[in-house]
Amino acid sequence: MNYKRFPTVEKKISEITPENVRVSVIGTVVDKTNDKLIVDDGTGSIEIFSDENLIKNAENSKIVRVIGRVTSDGSISINAEIIQDFSKFDIGLYEKIKNI
Repeated sequence: MNYKRFPTVEKKISEITPENVRVSVIGTVVDKTNDKLIVDDGTGSIEIFSDENLIKNAENSKIVRVIGRVTSDGSISINAEIIQDFSKFDIGLYEKIKNI
């Protein structure tokens, strides 16, 4: 049996719709519990759900990249597959390059 994942699409939080399957977002952690993060990228905020092992390294005020599946049970959220520390990432330079 061949297993194929849907491709990940890089999105700003405000652009995520229920039709998206897998997304990648970069933003700042604004709140954290054992199984949930709230990440804000300046265009909006979104709840990120995952197990404790992925969330444990994400701290408030850190920049992270989250890759995961979009869920929409009334409101849109992400079930994280990967949470990466992007605290050394130059987001200003990244935005400048993206807009060239």
